[in-house]
Amino acid sequence: MELRARVVEGVPGGALTLFELADVDAALDDAIRTGGRAPYGGVLWDAAPCLAAVLLRRDLAGRRVVELGCGLGLVALACARAGAQVLATDVDETALQATRRAAAHAGLSIATGMFDVTAAAPLPKADVVVAADLLYEPALAAALARRAREGLAAGACVVIGDPGRVGRAAFAAALGAHARFEPVVVGEHTAEVLVLEPGAEQGTERRRCR
Repeated sequence: MELRARVVEGVPGGALTLFELADVDAALDDAIRTGGRAPYGGVLWDAAPCLAAVLLRRDLAGRRVVELGCGLGLVALACARAGAQVLATDVDETALQATRRAAAHAGLSIATGMFDVTAAAPLPKADVVVAADLLYEPALAAALARRAREGLAAGACVVIGDPGRVGRAAFAAALGAHARFEPVVVGEHTAEVLVLEPGAEQGTERRRCR
């Protein structure tokens, strides 16, 4: 699918150039016609800039960051620019291509890989697990909650961004009292971000990731 450059202002650390679908409507029509995946990853949604802003308040230098459902790669790019070792994952090859292209344009090193949040394969090793705009349906939201618990159990911090999508209730129900989102505004983008530290789910003393 054809991609076009889009400069995103207001990102902490400076503007980033992303590569989004040139014709989202045509891509959606094609997905409906062929029974393929909806092209959600080819669009920049509101939670990504807000999630990036929260992450960049932390010291990410040398940290292993795994992004689930990277989409256009804005969060991955911001973390890499802050010195993190980033693995950006998605189930959409177009999203991974867009992320690699944006990384090359910015002169950043980012690893990419296919990863299905709903599948059985274990999470890649990480110090920080992040996801933006993945709560758009209950089944996916419940799977993301399972991944959040998996990351926490492995000692990773988990940071989730969401603008208030329909799957939020399922996600919050799966995590219980720990799913406390805080509002974040970055330029024209508004969303809420949840930060979970290792030990939070078990009720033990929390160990803050840097």
